[in-house]
Formats: sequence, C-alpha cells, structure tokens
Amino acid sequence: MSKRKRPEPKSSSGGGINEDEKNILGLIRSKQGKGATTFEMRSATKIQPTLVTRALASLKKSKLIKEVPNMNNKGIKHFLAVEFEPCKELTGGDWYIDGALDVSKIEGLKEICVRILEMLKRKEKVATFDAVYAYFDKDSGSGGDGEKLSREQIKEILKNLVLDNVVMEVKSNGLSDFSATRIGEICYKLTGKKGGGAEARDGAFALVPCGACPHIGLCTPDGVISPSTCVYFQKWLDF
Repeated sequence: MSKRKRPEPKSSSGGGINEDEKNILGLIRSKQGKGATTFEMRSATKIQPTLVTRALASLKKSKLIKEVPNMNNKGIKHFLAVEFEPCKELTGGDWYIDGALDVSKIEGLKEICVRILEMLKRKEKVATFDAVYAYFDKDSGSGGDGEKLSREQIKEILKNLVLDNVVMEVKSNGLSDFSATRIGEICYKLTGKKGGGAEARDGAFALVPCGACPHIGLCTPDGVISPSTCVYFQKWLDF
C-alpha cells in the first residue's frame, strides 16, 4: 500500500500565498531586523524542511522577503521581510558597510581623535573621555555623512588607538597631572610619539590585545575578524 502524499498547501484567499508561506512570512516579520533562520522556521511552524525551502523560494520570488548573511557566522542565513533593515548583530556593527569593514571611516575618526587629544593637551596633561566626547558632540557630522557618533562608538575608536600604541589609557590618582580629574577616572594621553617626545610607557601591547578589542565578540577562527588576519594580534606577537 503506497503512502499518501501530504497535500499541497492551499493558497490563502487574501494575499496570493499559501498557508505555509503565510505562517513563515508571519514568523519572519515578527523577528523584524533580526530575521529568522530556516532552523527557527522549522521549529516554530513544524513545517517539513522541503516545504520550508519551497515557501522561502516563493516568498523571495514575490519580493516579500530577502536573504541576509550573518557577519558573525557566514554559514547561517537569515531571512528578513523586505520592510526591515538587518540589525547590527547581522551586519557586524557600526563599522561595517555592505558587509565589509569600513577602514577609511575608522582611520579618519582615529585621526580626528588624535587631533582632539593634541588640543586638549595644551590645557591638561591628560584627557577624560567626557572631554573627548564633548568635542565630537559639538559637530554632529563627525562620523561622516552627518552621522552623530554615540559614546560607545567613540570609546571603540579610543580603544583602537590604544591598540595602535598611539594613546595610553591611564587611571587617575587625583595627583599632579590628574589633579583636575576624579580619583579612579579613566583618562587618555598620547604616547611619546604623539605626546611631545616623552618615552612611551608600556601600553596595551604589554597584554594580549584581545582583552581590549572592541570587536572581540565578532572574532572567530574562520570569521571576517579572526586571529589569523588580525593586525593587532600580529603586532603583539612581534612586540
């Protein structure tokens, strides 16, 4: 006795898509900018894998969904409704554009940050984060294209400069150069190369740079960011 085939899902009367497609589209839309993976679709809808694949192909053909790669794990594909933009978890964060690290933007912001520290050095020997942020905040276009940088973005730029050994991150003791800052407050100063010719003290390169890396969450052996391609890690090995 032959097995009875599962009947083809009937098209819904409203939008020209069948029930499987309707359920999958509803799930994808509920995930907004994060989208949904095929595993999530199968788990949530209990639809057979072959029918999930068929439904996704139909929804893409109807331009109701789009396929977006996960920059943290390129082996996983996420499907988003066309009305949503992918979240930072998928795109890799603020420093990526079209799936690639925006090196020119990062380097430009690092140069601006160094100039700010040089200006602040004329008044104080060290600069607090709030003082650096205040300069960026004055110009809402500091991030390029009229973009206003967040506090977290500026912290990441400063951390990159620390990894480059251009800036030192030091904790205030409230004395001498730190008399204008609170005890324990994190401050920044240029190293000898940029700070008036003084001998540069041991900075972040005295420790494995991974601990201060703002992209550590994106670093995987086979990922876009990995130890094998990281220039900071290589510099540390050669230090």
